[in-house]
Amino acid sequence: MKHIDLTERSEESTRDLLRPAALAIKNGDLVILPTMTYYGLCADALNPDSVARVYKAKERDPSKPLIVLVDSFEMLKPLVEEVPPVARDLEWRLGRRGLTYVLRASGRLPSSLTAGTGTVAARLERNEVVQEVLELVGQPLTAPSANREGEPPPRTVDEAVSALRDWVEVAVRWYASSATAPTTLVDLTGATPKVLREGTVAAVDIAKVVGTP
Repeated sequence: MKHIDLTERSEESTRDLLRPAALAIKNGDLVILPTMTYYGLCADALNPDSVARVYKAKERDPSKPLIVLVDSFEMLKPLVEEVPPVARDLEWRLGRRGLTYVLRASGRLPSSLTAGTGTVAARLERNEVVQEVLELVGQPLTAPSANREGEPPPRTVDEAVSALRDWVEVAVRWYASSATAPTTLVDLTGATPKVLREGTVAAVDIAKVVGTP
């Protein structure tokens, strides 16, 4: 396993340091990256074999869909039937605090990733490391927390590697996560947005944006 330490001073740019991680993802391998909440187990979201490896590594129930990370609404558009205007409003006002949107999936995503639900949970990722990797890969990533199912999500790369080292090609060290909750999950598939999981953004703040009581 290759380790990339972004906390040490280097003459190389962050982008150059992350090229091996992006290459590993393009090759179908799994990579540990920091996200805006916890460390994630990252792979090419459009590669069914990579998606299958994520499920196996995490010992995850295949009936549970995986999240998708994108760097923009432009990257998200081909993955879903539509991006409703309310998603842009929520992202503009609250996205920096952590929102994940449930949208109707297009046929481009592997059925294993959506677990046959017909929907996808997607987030415009704000962590600068993931943003660089997304730009280098040019594809959306799946990035559930880098732990075995049922175990606490990892706040450090060492915790993530300890659980999944046999499955991972590259692990990227960034600073320890200060997250105390996952992102808030908002279902945008209906006429009215519905909070499925309250996390980093309070439901009352979402209600103020969308105009619901």
